[in-house]
Amino acid sequence: MVNVVCKGGYKSCPEEGGLEMDEEVTTKKRRVKEAIEEPELLPADVDRKVAQGLCVLVSPIKYDEDDEESAEKEDLRTRFKRKLVGKMRGDQAILRGGHIKDIDFPEENIRYTLAWYDDYKLFAECDMCRFSMPLALEANYAHSESSIEDEGEDGIVDKILGFFETDQEVDYISAPFRWDKKELFAGIEDPDTFFRSSLRSFLTHHILIRTDVSKKKDTSDGINIRGLNYLKLKGVYTDVFILHDRPSTLHRRRAFKEVDEDSKVVDPRKELWDSWKLWYKFQPLWKIRNYFGEKIAFYFAWIELYIMTLILPTIFGIIVFVYGLMYAGRNIDLEKDLEASVTTALYSAFTVFNNPATPWFSLALCIWGTLFVEQWKRRSNSLKYEWDVSNFEQLEPDRPQFYGSKTRKNPITEEEEWYYPFYRLYLKISFSVVTIAFMVLLVIASTLGVIVFRAAFNAGQFLVPPPSAETLSTLDNSTAESVISENKDKNDLYTSVLSSVLNALAIMLLGFVYEKLAYVLTNWENHRTQTAYDDALIIKLFAFQFVNNYASLIYIAFFKEGVSGKVGTGGLFGNENWKDTCGYEDSNGNPLCYPMLVMQVAVLLILKPMPKFFKDVCLPFIISLIANFKSRGNNDNVEAVNAGPEKSTELIDIIEEDRKLIPGDTDFTLSEYTEKCIMYGIIMLFGTVFPLAPLVALICNMVDVRVDGYRILWKNRRYIAQRAEDIGIWQYILELLNMVGVVVNSLILAFTLKGSKSIIFQPDADGNNSYEPWMVAFAFEHVCFALKFIVSYIIPDVPSDVQFKMRKEQFQVNQLFEKGQPKKRDSKANGDTNPAV
Repeated sequence: MVNVVCKGGYKSCPEEGGLEMDEEVTTKKRRVKEAIEEPELLPADVDRKVAQGLCVLVSPIKYDEDDEESAEKEDLRTRFKRKLVGKMRGDQAILRGGHIKDIDFPEENIRYTLAWYDDYKLFAECDMCRFSMPLALEANYAHSESSIEDEGEDGIVDKILGFFETDQEVDYISAPFRWDKKELFAGIEDPDTFFRSSLRSFLTHHILIRTDVSKKKDTSDGINIRGLNYLKLKGVYTDVFILHDRPSTLHRRRAFKEVDEDSKVVDPRKELWDSWKLWYKFQPLWKIRNYFGEKIAFYFAWIELYIMTLILPTIFGIIVFVYGLMYAGRNIDLEKDLEASVTTALYSAFTVFNNPATPWFSLALCIWGTLFVEQWKRRSNSLKYEWDVSNFEQLEPDRPQFYGSKTRKNPITEEEEWYYPFYRLYLKISFSVVTIAFMVLLVIASTLGVIVFRAAFNAGQFLVPPPSAETLSTLDNSTAESVISENKDKNDLYTSVLSSVLNALAIMLLGFVYEKLAYVLTNWENHRTQTAYDDALIIKLFAFQFVNNYASLIYIAFFKEGVSGKVGTGGLFGNENWKDTCGYEDSNGNPLCYPMLVMQVAVLLILKPMPKFFKDVCLPFIISLIANFKSRGNNDNVEAVNAGPEKSTELIDIIEEDRKLIPGDTDFTLSEYTEKCIMYGIIMLFGTVFPLAPLVALICNMVDVRVDGYRILWKNRRYIAQRAEDIGIWQYILELLNMVGVVVNSLILAFTLKGSKSIIFQPDADGNNSYEPWMVAFAFEHVCFALKFIVSYIIPDVPSDVQFKMRKEQFQVNQLFEKGQPKKRDSKANGDTNPAV
């Protein structure tokens, strides 16, 4: 008889349909054969395996013979397979819970390696990660039934809000999963539906990246665990992806509710998109969380609140803009200004954006920023509780890439563990800070260099030299002045274009180097958890984006007038010929840069989303057209290029369909948060000069959030689920932008808008302002900070109902674990089924 041993600390291997397995049954031989060798996937298994987080590893059938590491790659692949599946030791089968199926295409030298795990292995991983799962409490069943029975008894406000709701899920009492207390968790009898889709795919991938192929403990190369990520780095596998969910009966919602056993097959992606595409309704956050994981769900929750709160400043901004039109119509004489000069008339027209309501709009923006952040804290804490991730960062497992240089006993568990000395991490972070500061200064220097280049070339007319004295001597005065002016205008135009190109090239080159350097430094710092790694990387990347996007605006707002060559003053370095003009002047010939700042903010807000729109919408559409054109006449590939809800059920067709989708970034949220926070910063720092900025941001975000949902569902490969308990360091970046915004707005009102007829600059009898600009800036800044402090103080971070639920849940969980066995109910009598969590 063959003895079976399951790795992971369990005495018996659960069957696929249950938890316990009789070790005396003769079918073990078949199990061992299927586990140690390659299991045969029958058509009936396809629906179940695809629905259970099947991971596809792509590699060559035979590695290049000219590759010196081909033998090593083959050995690593073989060892990885044994680590996943198991091995025979005499008459004993050492099973590890993994299964592998190779599908070869000799013509293309491609091997698809399908990897999935037995249920008991996923239970073990869930136990190790301490993920919270719903408990089989009587209160949970009662809560579910009452939510159904009380439907229709809500008030008017609840009914109105209910019209915009897209989620019907109910939050249940839960606790960290423990195998030794498995009977306390609801739905444990049916492993197929015990794990939600995102959690099953996360556990599958997490096991793969933690499967160590090392022959012995060796950290000479700074790697403790040589898992899937290491194999990708070594070129053993060229591609890895997890399949999207397909229509399946396994995805029926069973959350403690009665379910018809003859219910139809459900397509989870289509069901999610049907809720997501309704632009006038709330985001289906629970469905997003169940499919993509908490990290992506938190992003969509944040952008939803951002869109909703943008409505107030949008309305206020429109009112200020309309008032500006009326104010300009009453106080501006364009005909008189045109007689003076065209630039004077254009500057007068910009009074639309600079009127007595401007300071109030600036104050409203500063207060709105605080309201938004405080409201997000409340929303984040509510979702953190509902999604059972309140303690995620405390229990977060180590990154597979983390390596420890020493061992010690864990002060809590008293188990031996690897650790990395804090002083080494501190020294590395200090070096990274110095390096990043140098790179940021380099970006600023390149921007200043372009400004000096433009001023010098404008002064010297190096691109289009002025006409020679001999040429001018042959012309009359009017013609000579016309030729000189024409040459100067051409030189200024060519210089402006050339300086813009140089600036763009410098930004692109430095951005490329900076991004690579940021990843290298963050990897070198050796952060223990993924959250700490992400926070460190975000700080580095956002520092560059902050300087890159705001440096030119700050220069125009506060410094450009000083080098524009005011009447009686010099330009750059005191040289009157080296001028970086604003293009607008008042009646006395003094340069005015406010209109240029307005145009720069407006152009940046409108054009900033365009590259992303082209990448996410236009480019995939073009690729789809090309793929459809190439597939004409080939019926086998028609379905594979369709990015909609596919109907194919053949496993190889499903794999081909998903492989042809656009590979997503490792972290979907990184680029999305960066883009949104940059636009948020433009509103907070410079929205004062362009009251329509909230309206532009509102429209862009409403379109973008649906585009993001469509592309990650249908156009991109499935993102590997990641857990999180909040939006991380981005919350502190938002608060930083709020603080900087108050300072910048106060300086804009005091200095940049000093020539306007604003309410805070009432001129005296001699035409001078009655208040010093520094006094205005000081007063406005202190008033804003005082109001922001009051708002943040009176709004609690955690809603009172969430605090009550947390205390109640803790009490019930403690009672349950003290008693041990939950009170069972007659599922047949009550029609209850297992929860799909």
